[in-house]
Amino acid sequence: MKQKLFFMLSLLIFIFSIPLFVSLKELKKIDFNLNFKLPEIKLDYLKTVTDKNDSKKCAFKVLDKTKDKVISLSLKDFTLGAVATEMPITFEPEALKAQAVASYTYFSNLKEKHAQQPDQNLKGADFEVDSEKWQYYVSKEQMQERWGANFDFYYEKLSQAVEPVLGQSLKQNGHCIEALYHSISSGNTEDIVDVFGGNCSYLRSVPSPGDLLAPGYLSSKEISLEELKSTAKNKWPGISFDKNSQDLIKIIKKTDSGMVLEAKIGEKSVTGREVRDLFSLRSANFDVDIHDEMVKFLVKGYGHGVGMSQYGAQNMAKQGSNYKQILAWYYPETELS
Repeated sequence: MKQKLFFMLSLLIFIFSIPLFVSLKELKKIDFNLNFKLPEIKLDYLKTVTDKNDSKKCAFKVLDKTKDKVISLSLKDFTLGAVATEMPITFEPEALKAQAVASYTYFSNLKEKHAQQPDQNLKGADFEVDSEKWQYYVSKEQMQERWGANFDFYYEKLSQAVEPVLGQSLKQNGHCIEALYHSISSGNTEDIVDVFGGNCSYLRSVPSPGDLLAPGYLSSKEISLEELKSTAKNKWPGISFDKNSQDLIKIIKKTDSGMVLEAKIGEKSVTGREVRDLFSLRSANFDVDIHDEMVKFLVKGYGHGVGMSQYGAQNMAKQGSNYKQILAWYYPETELS
């Protein structure tokens, strides 16, 4: 047992010591044994929608941004449409189930917040979606249009995954949690305090090693020094730069997971999120290489990194974890009800 534990620890240390510039093709040559012990999720009571009429009742009113129209959606229609937009339909059923619970929980939390502090711009809706851009919700007809000849197969797969978990949500202290999720972590998810501020016991950093095998885990972007300076000047007029090109952009502080907390562009202190947004990087987990009048950003992961990693969930499902175990891993100290 001790030998096995030592081997697993050594393997994880090896994985996270892989240089950033290693290609995804090379990563896939490594035989990853990504099994790790999962906590048991705390069960309050397991709520399932057994009455078909319940699944048809209005669950949410959404403002479709493109159509500028408020739409009433049933629990089933919304959850199917939400999962279709948020997670690849090719993912494992247990990963799709985890996404269904996370999506329903997240938007129930948002509905509760807007009920307490109404937003006149929502025109009476619980929150905003953009179905034309496949953001947060799409209709069955839109799925059919995008999936084409595969629609019947994909819709049946989606329905079989979603229907058993309809109405299930993650709660803490009797309230739906802010069930944040993202596409790909750096290998560890981020603590919410480092990304958005605040302090949630269920949104803390946890290992997610399966993300290292995700397509798009590594990415890069290269721009000229002149483009960097002009882009920064457009964003922050009056910003000044040192003559030394190596000092045009520097990383000052990172989280343990590698996300940039603080950087300097010229003489201005900025956050990693600001750098990500300014240069359209896939995440704020990046390194910088300056050479030959060019700046190269070397990036890990995709998204803000907080909460459930969708590709991490997919890897866990492939390893045999069910949706409850996936949710327990990424949202500790919550109740599934």
